[in-house]
Amino acid sequence: MRLTPQPFLDWYGIFAGTTSIDDGEVWYQDVPTGVHLAVQPAHRSAVFITPEHPWEEGGLTPQVMIHADGMIKMWYIARGTGADQRTFIAYAESDDGFAWRRPELGLCAYDGVYANNLLFDFADFQLQSLFVDPSAPPEARYKAMARDAITYHKGVAVPNMTRDRKWEIRREMEAAGLTPEQRAEELYFVGLLRGAVSPDGKAWTFLDEPLLDVGRSGLDSQNIAAYDPDAGRYVAYLRGHQDRRRIVRRSEGNAFRGWSPPRMVFGMDPQDPISDDVYAAAYCRSPGSGRHLMFPAIYHRDTGTTDVQLATSRDGLLWSRPGRAPIIPSQPEGYGMVFAFPELVPLDAETWGLMFVGQFDLHDWNERHDPGKKPEWRWATWKRDRLVALEAPVQGRVTLVERECKGGVLVVNFQTQREGGWIKVELVEPPHSPAQPVQPFPGFGLEEADILTGDDLARTASWQGRSDLSSLKGRKVAVRLHMARAKVFSTAI
Repeated sequence: MRLTPQPFLDWYGIFAGTTSIDDGEVWYQDVPTGVHLAVQPAHRSAVFITPEHPWEEGGLTPQVMIHADGMIKMWYIARGTGADQRTFIAYAESDDGFAWRRPELGLCAYDGVYANNLLFDFADFQLQSLFVDPSAPPEARYKAMARDAITYHKGVAVPNMTRDRKWEIRREMEAAGLTPEQRAEELYFVGLLRGAVSPDGKAWTFLDEPLLDVGRSGLDSQNIAAYDPDAGRYVAYLRGHQDRRRIVRRSEGNAFRGWSPPRMVFGMDPQDPISDDVYAAAYCRSPGSGRHLMFPAIYHRDTGTTDVQLATSRDGLLWSRPGRAPIIPSQPEGYGMVFAFPELVPLDAETWGLMFVGQFDLHDWNERHDPGKKPEWRWATWKRDRLVALEAPVQGRVTLVERECKGGVLVVNFQTQREGGWIKVELVEPPHSPAQPVQPFPGFGLEEADILTGDDLARTASWQGRSDLSSLKGRKVAVRLHMARAKVFSTAI
């Protein structure tokens, strides 16, 4: 029997307790005590990829990492040197995220030779996001999204306008004394999202019509598309701005070619430092539980640095953060900025990995850039389902919202401190209101519970040596955790 872990990513799923007054006396029923949610900072791997071929020597920038067809697949930007200095999208694959195969695909020439792993010119399709669509026919199983923009000067579209020419026009307008409003009307761009489809992630067909026209709203940095199987539609999390602050917007569509106008779903709130801003979304789904996750880069304007936090959602619309501490800090390597890229992939049977880049420069502080240190690509890693812990630093108790017992066993993903840490598990009848003493099921109470200690991803709970729950099959059961100096990451029953 396969059990679905219920990770602790927010307070929902945890019984908040009830309070009532009876004959002038206050009664508290199962109010959680002594516990809190604690974001678990990632471990960090060594650098997982470096240039190996001439078409990578000018720069190698991973863009997308997914787990599909039993392997880890990566699409990255490769910049050539020498005679051919074009920029390409390339493909590689791996079994463990460290040893990479670069297959000879014969799709795109470098210096006139097709024996390489290049897919297409980056200028043709500026890949930002890619996913496998389980609802699509085989020829369109892989889908990708790219950022594009059309620049307008004096009301006329200017194809292929260069950055240097834009700055030249801006200086001309300033010299002519145009106001910021006048300059914005004379020179502006329209943001577009473009799509592509593929049967295998290698041979791509670019769609002629844009997926979405966002008007004069920018699509800088990270824009991510995915298929939401729960909602049965496509979703995209896009860069946006609100009152001169960066935000994350969401667009959705029933067809890959038709998307709704984007709306704000995530940004900084009054609990954040006033100088902080959200830089990128890094949206993905949690393996196993399917919960919506976001690993936003938080931009600290006062220091020019970024780190990565964690946001979670049950529907992809309403987001919360279990904590404001970085889940991927910029230290200890001394990075000025770190950015995460979706998605969470299994590196082995016990470990999840999330790709991130560490940069040694600071945002908008170019005078501090160290040209001798190039960006580094590493894995942020956690043991399975251990992004957030329900933690009792001293001693605590908490009751979970009832679930239907499948009649097998109860499995706990936990960690206790070496000195004195412990966990006991009760199975109790679901709490009811008005407040009444909660009754354990016979044989599954606190007195019968065996102590859990140590560190285990899937320990079976027991009561006086018994773990079989067949007597409770089909019944609504609430799990009550008693814990001291311990962390519980998920349960499954």
